[in-house]
Amino acid sequence: MYKKWAKALDPSIVLTPLEMAGRGGRMGESCCEDVPSAVKDLLRFTRKYTTGPYAIFGHSMGSLLAYELMRSLRDEGLRLPIAAFLSGRDAPHSVESNRTTYLLPDEAFIEEIKSLGGTSNELFQHKELLNLFMPIMRADFKLVGTYHYEPGEPLPVHMIVMNGNQDTSLCGESIEWKSHTSHTCDIVQFEGGHFFIQEHEKKVISLINDRMLGILTSSVMTQR
Repeated sequence: MYKKWAKALDPSIVLTPLEMAGRGGRMGESCCEDVPSAVKDLLRFTRKYTTGPYAIFGHSMGSLLAYELMRSLRDEGLRLPIAAFLSGRDAPHSVESNRTTYLLPDEAFIEEIKSLGGTSNELFQHKELLNLFMPIMRADFKLVGTYHYEPGEPLPVHMIVMNGNQDTSLCGESIEWKSHTSHTCDIVQFEGGHFFIQEHEKKVISLINDRMLGILTSSVMTQR
């Protein structure tokens, strides 16, 4: 999905999707089933992008991983992003722990996936395709369901939090993200559910362009 955003982003912004183990070109690798191992894996690919200004975007599980990745980057003494776009996810401290969706029988698990929207019906209509992706989806739900938040210092990163106003997967308030940054935290609500980023793709990309260019311009002015 994100690769097609490249043409709509401002020319000064280079889009670099990070592929997790078990997906795409890394399909032969085992999926990460917990946050620490996923972050450790992503950190290997992120290091080379920390030499200059950059931003991080994450949706749903990706927002959680983006947050923990930034904490790891700080622990490693690496450059932090100038902005983090966190979409479709509750603040880390407000998420219910021990979610056991990943343990549901196949039929109930599939219904849970369908309820979130955003997944092509074609996947559920082809058994072989579904069997291929079921372990990946269960691994994702296990990663999120077994996450345990450890309190820490706020991150010195501008946060832009985006959510759909009809997203039933959220249990907290978007404003709770503010406690996780020592910089600005903008809350942006869109019409729609969990996958509002598909329904309002142009608006989301426009927001990213505006905020990125604004933060970059402000950063340059401050350095003068």
